[in-house]
Amino acid sequence: MKVTSKKSNENKVILDIEVPRETVKKKIDEVYEKIAQEAKIPGYRPGKAPRHILEQYHSQAAREEAIKGLISDSYQEGIKSETVDVIDMPEISDVKLEGDVLTYKAQVEVRPDIKIKQYKGLKLTKSEVKIEPSEVEEYVKQLKQARSGEISDERLARSLGYKTKEEFHGCLNKQLFLKKENDQRAKLEKELIDQLVKNASFAVPASLVEKRLHELEHQAEHQMAEYGLPEDRVKERLKEFGPKFKTEAQQQVRVFLLLETIAKLESIKIDDHMINHVIEFLFAEAEWQ
Repeated sequence: MKVTSKKSNENKVILDIEVPRETVKKKIDEVYEKIAQEAKIPGYRPGKAPRHILEQYHSQAAREEAIKGLISDSYQEGIKSETVDVIDMPEISDVKLEGDVLTYKAQVEVRPDIKIKQYKGLKLTKSEVKIEPSEVEEYVKQLKQARSGEISDERLARSLGYKTKEEFHGCLNKQLFLKKENDQRAKLEKELIDQLVKNASFAVPASLVEKRLHELEHQAEHQMAEYGLPEDRVKERLKEFGPKFKTEAQQQVRVFLLLETIAKLESIKIDDHMINHVIEFLFAEAEWQ
C-alpha cells in the first residue's frame, strides 16, 4: 500500500492512499464468498451459485462493499504509517477503483502541534488569607436581616443549632476563611491559565470546538428545562447565548489542549484527573512572589 500525506491548511492533513491489486482482489473474493452463502439465486442452492452468476446479480453491491471495507482497513493503516494524530472522522473523496487498484483521498483534522514558550516559573502572587472580626459581624448582620426581625446573637446561634454565640462565630470564621481560600485559588488558576494562553499561539481544531459547543448548549438546555422554561423560550435563549457559548467553547478547548500538551511533556497521566494534576504541577513550578 502507498500512502503520502501533506498539510492542506490549519490542522488539516490530506492522505493520498493507493491500495494494491492483490489486496483489492482478495477483498473482492471475500465479499463474493460472503454473498454466495447468503444470496438467493434462482436455480441454485445457497452457496452453490458460481462466481460469474453471482457477478450478474450482485456486481454493484459487491464492488461497493469491497470499496467500503478496503477504505476502512487502509485508512487505519495509513494514519498509523504517517503517524497522524487524528481527532475527527475523515472526509473521503476521489474514490477510484480502476484495474483492480483502489485510490482515494482522506482529509483529516489533526491535533495541533503546540509549542509553549514557557510553562515553568510562571509568576504568581499569593496573599495571606485572613478573616477580620468585622467580616464575621457583617455576615451575622446579613443573617439577621434575612430573618426580618430583631434577634440577639445568642438566639440566632441557638436557632441555627449552635450552643453558644462563640461557637457560632467560630464556625462562620471557618466558612468565610474557606470561601476566601477557594476564591484565591480560582483567581490564581485564572492567572496561571491566562499566562499559558499568552505563551502559546495555535489554531484550535474546529471539530473539537463544535463538539464542546454542543455539550454546553445541551447542558444549558437541560438546565432551563428543569427550571420550567417553555420550549420556545429555551430555543430563544440558546440562540441569544450562542456567541457566548462559542467563545467559551473555544477557550475551554484551547486550555485543555495546552494542559494536555504539558501533561505529555511531563509524563503526567492523561485521565479524568489530568487537569488538576497539571495545575498542581504548574503551581509547584511557579515563581511565587
